[in-house]
Amino acid sequence: MMTTQLSDDMRGIEQRFKKEIEPYRTDLWHYCHRLTRSQWDAEDLVQDTLFKSLAMLAKMHQPVKMKSYLFKIASNLWIDRYRKNPYIVEVLEEELQPDHTSAIDLELMDHLEFLIQHLTPHQYVSLLLAEVFRFKASEIAGMISTTEGAVYTNLTRARSVLRKVKGGQIKSTPVLDLVPNATLHTLLTGFRNKDPELIASVLSENVTVNIVHAGIEVGRDEAKRNSLNDWKEVVDTQHQIVVEYKMLWGKPVVVEMEKKPDGDLYLNNLHLIETFGTEITHWAFYCFSWDLMKQAAEELRVKLNATCFYHIF
Repeated sequence: MMTTQLSDDMRGIEQRFKKEIEPYRTDLWHYCHRLTRSQWDAEDLVQDTLFKSLAMLAKMHQPVKMKSYLFKIASNLWIDRYRKNPYIVEVLEEELQPDHTSAIDLELMDHLEFLIQHLTPHQYVSLLLAEVFRFKASEIAGMISTTEGAVYTNLTRARSVLRKVKGGQIKSTPVLDLVPNATLHTLLTGFRNKDPELIASVLSENVTVNIVHAGIEVGRDEAKRNSLNDWKEVVDTQHQIVVEYKMLWGKPVVVEMEKKPDGDLYLNNLHLIETFGTEITHWAFYCFSWDLMKQAAEELRVKLNATCFYHIF
């Protein structure tokens, strides 16, 4: 039995959902980034949050405040992951003083690694939700399934630890050039030559292509009919394509850019590739991950081909 009609119906529902959550998407990404302290993990947490929040709506019979709802799903997904892989909280010897203000210097949010080592997951989440995203204690209590009093206790502890933070800001991981193997060399050549057939030649017959936030394709033929065909239409309108293989935020990534007539580089896309033998078995790309792409352009010190990207698709 074919599921074409059901798939079409679900895509329509997903489009409506994306329009509803659009005003909160950037805030959600920044929240997930602060929780995970990794751009790649933030993107994964955002995806998981959107998948779960859309699925959960079908089971809910009361109206929800969309921003609080999204942050609640993200908070609990992150807390659940830490329950499965707990870290050791280092206790600081200090006198805890009540703090009823929220005038915490937000520049201290740069010290997330210190905070995650000295706060419980609930304390860490409470601090971010209150100090960075300005949720009320009553809202936070609903998000993490606790009492308002417990939230105030979490905040008192977290603010006390926050005042102990000393030292400089956490430095980003440097962007390093990598040496591609033969398969990746062919892939890079295909990008540079605007040649979808050459790109397809290194794809496994059963490759999985994850167009993050937009869809999933299974199989080389499907990729050729859809994502590679769409890519060809875009790059044929562009000037010179420049592709580099780099270590970005701790992961090897193919960076696809356009060199425009003005001589500047503009980021087109980021590609994460997994290979087995001489074939690419998994390919994920992030051109629709608006917030990730903006940060990547800043990290790579290039401009962003912003006209190619949009939140709702």
